[in-house]
Amino acid sequence: MSDARAIIEVLIEEGIAARAHFQVWRVLRNLVIPRLLPTMNNLEYVDFFHASNAGHYKLFLLALSKIFDRDTRVSGFRELRRALNDEGRNDLAKYIGKQLNPLRKHITAIMGIRSQSLVHNEQALPRTKVYQINGVTPNQIRALIDKTAETINYVARELGITNTIFESDRGERATIRMLETLERGNT
Repeated sequence: MSDARAIIEVLIEEGIAARAHFQVWRVLRNLVIPRLLPTMNNLEYVDFFHASNAGHYKLFLLALSKIFDRDTRVSGFRELRRALNDEGRNDLAKYIGKQLNPLRKHITAIMGIRSQSLVHNEQALPRTKVYQINGVTPNQIRALIDKTAETINYVARELGITNTIFESDRGERATIRMLETLERGNT
């Protein structure tokens, strides 16, 4: 297996995680409030939703930041581009840059949150300040995840890989259905 193919397989896994965890977090924090908030606040499982909200937030940020990590030991876009160039696929390496360069500001924001709050807790910065400094909205994060997944999927298909990142909102739909089922059980 080529280096590029091995790296893209890791990126597919991280892309699936980023998209799925983001979709669940988005439902829990945005899409079902206030309609299903009483269901989530049911004393029988409120702690589950508190933990899930925080956990899915951290997991989508971690998966996304791994994709953009510039460390040469990490299977991120930087190493993928290097491997593609080494394997004579300069076209795909350039494609990645062309797709992601317009999103550089949002990538930098995600990496800032990762560095200042997710994997390191800067003592001088409270978490709310970290988010304010790095200012990126849920819609911008979704757009970044969508473009990242689209880019990974394109490169994967060009390398002959057909099992790629899902391209739907199925994580959101499943979470909403679960909450609606819980709501019906409470009435």
